[in-house]
Amino acid sequence: MVLGLACAQRAQGFETAVACPDGPLAERLTAAGVRWLPWESRREPAKGVASERQALREILDRAAPDLVHLHSSKAGLVGRLAVRGRIPTVFQPHAWSFLAVEGRTRLAAIRWERFATRWTDMTLFCSWQEQREGFDEGIAGVGRVVLNGVDLTAMRVPTAAERAAARRSLGVSEDAFVATVVGRRSYQKGQDVAVKAWQQVRAEEGSATLLLVGEGYTNEADWQRGIVTRAPLDDVRPVLRAADVILSPSRWEGLSLSLLEGMASGRPTIATNVAGSQEALINGPLPAAGSVVEPENSAALAREIVKRLRQRELVGREANAARMRAETLFDESATAASVSAAYRLLPGIPRAAA
Repeated sequence: MVLGLACAQRAQGFETAVACPDGPLAERLTAAGVRWLPWESRREPAKGVASERQALREILDRAAPDLVHLHSSKAGLVGRLAVRGRIPTVFQPHAWSFLAVEGRTRLAAIRWERFATRWTDMTLFCSWQEQREGFDEGIAGVGRVVLNGVDLTAMRVPTAAERAAARRSLGVSEDAFVATVVGRRSYQKGQDVAVKAWQQVRAEEGSATLLLVGEGYTNEADWQRGIVTRAPLDDVRPVLRAADVILSPSRWEGLSLSLLEGMASGRPTIATNVAGSQEALINGPLPAAGSVVEPENSAALAREIVKRLRQRELVGREANAARMRAETLFDESATAASVSAAYRLLPGIPRAAA
């Protein structure tokens, strides 16, 4: 998301720089010619806030931006503490922080988000449901919905030869029914729910294969359970090409990018009913591109998988609908244009400044 947006903004004439930790994103930004500003920050919300805030303040003092765009709840926390309204600030949660916690911690996260609106000139929501979740908790302020998008040129429907080659490269049988979950191994992403559902799927079809790919995995296969895992890949397209269906069993989201990438690759998706899923797959006049089940309901997830295992014509219809919906609703270039239009609504923002 950040890489595609930064590249699109450069093409639009913005002078764009990205502050983030060293790693794959930094490498790709540099390769794309986007200015990278090293900033050591960790995903955990409660760790390193004071030092990260000070480091970010120093970065901002040197860079002197006209506008700061904070992506994710952790950057939203540290960034708004660092800026405190001194520079026009856009915040994009990509899933609210309070969805990840319970009890007093959840209440504290909600209180923080309510308070931090005073240092937020605009909040961008990547789905309508994400916006509603904020409003339901009393998080006010100026906001706009800008649906996430993906690169429709890079993510496309594979040919039969590309599909076969992808399966060979991943060590997956060409004839097997394959479901894929793409994402870092975490409680949020719900891979454990998919693994539990897979026991029921294997009872219906012994050769069915579940492919789990992302940070936190090693390259190994448990063929007795029909599960193949792969460490993060530089190019996720072979994983999507190899799949018959994409699974998105998350416990919370803003609008899953891996879901959209699967749709752009012409793959039907079975997702949990979290922010963005119904908007992406079902809502509106276009044909449905999959189905939605409740979070943590492994039995319902298994039923939807088995339904597509038995009804290959349904998979074909949903595959066509997936690409159609991606082209109509989730084009990365349209997302970038909408973000830039939102910037220009803020007072004092030059036309080509970010």
